[in-house]
Amino acid sequence: MIRTFTIILTLASENILPQDVMWPTQTNKVFSSNFGENRDDHFHMGVDIKTGGKIGLEVLAVEDGYISRIRSNYTGYGKALYLRTNSGHEVVYAHLESFNPIIEKIWRLQQGKRKSYVVDTQFSPKDFQVKKGDLIGFSGNTGNSFAPHIHFEYRTSKSVPLNPLTRAFELEDNTKPIAKEIAVIPISPGALINASPLTQIFPLFRDKKGVYHFADTLSVFGEFGFAIKAVDKREGANNIYQFNRIELIVDNQKEFELEYTKIPFRQGKFAKTIIQYDLKKQNLGEFQKLYKLPEHKKTSIHTINSTGILGLSPGYHSVEINIYDAQNNKTVVKGILAGTFPMTLEAKEIYRDRKVVTLALIPRRGGLPIKNAIVYSFTPYGFADQKVELINTERVKKDLHITLATSSLEKRVLQIIGINQLGGMVNPYHWTDISSELSVVDVRPDLKISNTERGMFFQVSLDNYVPAIAQLRLANDNTFRAFKLEQIQPNVYLSEKLSHHNIDRIKYVDVELSHKDLSRQTRFHYSFTPVVPGNESIAFSNDRNCSVKSSPGSFYQNSVMWIDEVEVSAPIKKGFRLSPVYQLQPFDLALRGEVQVGIRYDKGLSEHKNLGIYYYNPKKEKWNYATTKNNRRKMILTASLEHMDAITIIQDLEPPKISKMFPGNGGRYSLKDMNKISITVEDHLSGIEAKESSFSLKLNETVLYPAFQPIQKKVSYNLDKQLNRGSYSISFKVKDRMENETSKIIYFSVF
Repeated sequence: MIRTFTIILTLASENILPQDVMWPTQTNKVFSSNFGENRDDHFHMGVDIKTGGKIGLEVLAVEDGYISRIRSNYTGYGKALYLRTNSGHEVVYAHLESFNPIIEKIWRLQQGKRKSYVVDTQFSPKDFQVKKGDLIGFSGNTGNSFAPHIHFEYRTSKSVPLNPLTRAFELEDNTKPIAKEIAVIPISPGALINASPLTQIFPLFRDKKGVYHFADTLSVFGEFGFAIKAVDKREGANNIYQFNRIELIVDNQKEFELEYTKIPFRQGKFAKTIIQYDLKKQNLGEFQKLYKLPEHKKTSIHTINSTGILGLSPGYHSVEINIYDAQNNKTVVKGILAGTFPMTLEAKEIYRDRKVVTLALIPRRGGLPIKNAIVYSFTPYGFADQKVELINTERVKKDLHITLATSSLEKRVLQIIGINQLGGMVNPYHWTDISSELSVVDVRPDLKISNTERGMFFQVSLDNYVPAIAQLRLANDNTFRAFKLEQIQPNVYLSEKLSHHNIDRIKYVDVELSHKDLSRQTRFHYSFTPVVPGNESIAFSNDRNCSVKSSPGSFYQNSVMWIDEVEVSAPIKKGFRLSPVYQLQPFDLALRGEVQVGIRYDKGLSEHKNLGIYYYNPKKEKWNYATTKNNRRKMILTASLEHMDAITIIQDLEPPKISKMFPGNGGRYSLKDMNKISITVEDHLSGIEAKESSFSLKLNETVLYPAFQPIQKKVSYNLDKQLNRGSYSISFKVKDRMENETSKIIYFSVF
């Protein structure tokens, strides 16, 4: 009986009733971020409570309990307080400006003892007992914080984060989540979405009842998965939020479900596998996966065992996606899928006069009757011109006769997409009557390689339209493998999805264009390196001066690595670029762990100081420093990266700048106004590392241990006691990661 009673108590504590927890401030119950939001390398484990842009608002104990821990650091949570509640939960308040006076005094003593701003002190249950509603601290903007707010976490007794909006607070909300777009991702070899082997993104449309619908019937073949772009909204805030739960239902059968109610910290590293990472890297937005690949770990978010990977039989299938917020407001998305076999068609001209042209669309592979068609026109340079309106359509047995204006053909190439009687898309067919003097030897092909979680695509683009059959050859010095390229647009050809095994030991990619008796072959040089999880692999650039090395834990799945040399790169605002720019590939594949990169520099740079490897962050449009080791004997710089980024060598000779300082030099201040020292610093290249040795701050001859806000680049120190009237000096030094240093001494007086 005792054991049973203990278990019941534990379960009850983890499912505490919402009314037992009070709001941690006396402000409106508004927050900017909620639980479970994806931050690429982690989940957001709490809610960010708004403080109206203010610092110093009272922070209250949400339950009876005791203060178990206080921490302060430059990064992360900044200044944080931990509350152990009598219900058995752990509550965390982060980014605080200060603690209540008693705890603040202890924190100051710990700073002096450690001679550091960084403090981590734990207390026993008897040291600092508090009642619900007691003042425990003041809101701030410390640590990795973009604006004043309180980061609030509600955890189990074993420090596992819970969703406060479902497990602690009960907030009024009548606004439903918003669904924006649906992505359909081919997974198996040969899988097609609307006759395309590439991921397809479709808009969603809301009807008068608030239900979202697919724009049209989608045709699918092979195994595929869904990903959705959807957000939550709440009354009284312009912010967008992570929804709480989502379920995928196909033909009335639940195939997948996610629920953001409980996430252990150890699972944070899997955050990038929950979203469609490649679409995010391509700046197409954040899509939530509604499937799970076998190599990706199941997390506490995944509530059922089904993977969500679908393979549908021929015919029509219903899809329903239900999206819920924390208050169970529900949004419904509905659509129809047509399971269809791949089909091709052929177009033949059967009539023409000055006004109209009639084409017969004849089904080939697959053989199902064509019931409709969509026609687009392209310029000879490959630009989409317009959708061509059909004057008339007529079914003739399995064929479809389409009539269009003769003027729509003038100096144009038509792309014809047939729709069969199941609503499935047919492979595009291209037709023109352009009599061009150009041939396959006159055009210039360009090669683009796309990597997916399940293979690689090779895409060839021509700078002008020519009738051509295209072929891809993957070769080394001794052998080659040939693959047909399908024409997906008048000037664009695409390979099938090739397994990474096909790329093993490949050194050259040859593109052959042929028409009638003419052919042309263009060779592209690549150094592909196969990657197998559990093994080490290393890839080199063509000039052999750049390398990327994967460890056994760097990749989730079999893949390949290679390095592109970038001809045109983003500018560097400060510093000097001293090497080519290398793009590590595949750039849009989520990594499980770090990769090691190296760049060799020439002898002329051997005496140069302050060299580092920098990677480009396209979101911030900025070159960022990667902690670099310099082997001067081998003349190689090395660093570790969490993403396959563009990298280069940059020399940083510019010291940090002190842009603002309070008090100011020569200033006179009253006693009540002189309670804080604040300094804003800037460094455009290597940056200022958030650690003790980056700063030195003295008031007269007294050493101070200031806070550093790395987002806003502010160094600050709250004076714990009032200064006496008189004259003072402040001496301050700051160093960047390359040891470039700036110092300043100012003098002020207090009256």
